[in-house]
Amino acid sequence: MKLHSIVYVMIMLFVAFVLEHLPLPAMVDWFQPAWVMLVVTAAVLAAPSVFGVWLAIPLGLMLDVEKGTLLGLHVLLVAMHVYLLQLLYRRMYLFNVLQQAAVLFLMVLAEQIIHYWSLAVMREDVTPVMLLAPALTTAVLWPWVYVIGYRSLQRMESS
Repeated sequence: MKLHSIVYVMIMLFVAFVLEHLPLPAMVDWFQPAWVMLVVTAAVLAAPSVFGVWLAIPLGLMLDVEKGTLLGLHVLLVAMHVYLLQLLYRRMYLFNVLQQAAVLFLMVLAEQIIHYWSLAVMREDVTPVMLLAPALTTAVLWPWVYVIGYRSLQRMESS
């Protein structure tokens, strides 16, 4: 992978962290998509040998600090996400965008369940009323991230 592609991914990750931190109104707060997971998905699918599980440690720690959760929780979630993507990237490459969005929906839903389960085990006040909402909005946004991120990375690599 070329240096300008890595810089492009870093810029996309910066924007994803800004969007992840962006406050939403209380009415739509449950629909906050997993922006970092979207960018990580695009990066891993574009270059699975470059963006591996090692990517989970700094990204997960930054997410833990940003969201104020237990240190290491998002490291586990991002590592699980990257590991599953590396197992499935050949199949995901053959899927159309809607099938990729469905797989991404299931992956983010599993991460949401693990996240809320771990918060409930620590006896924090959690109300998983809208557990499907972040996974659904993440899956809905995947076609745009696919076009902007993944396709752009492929074009950069081919030129």
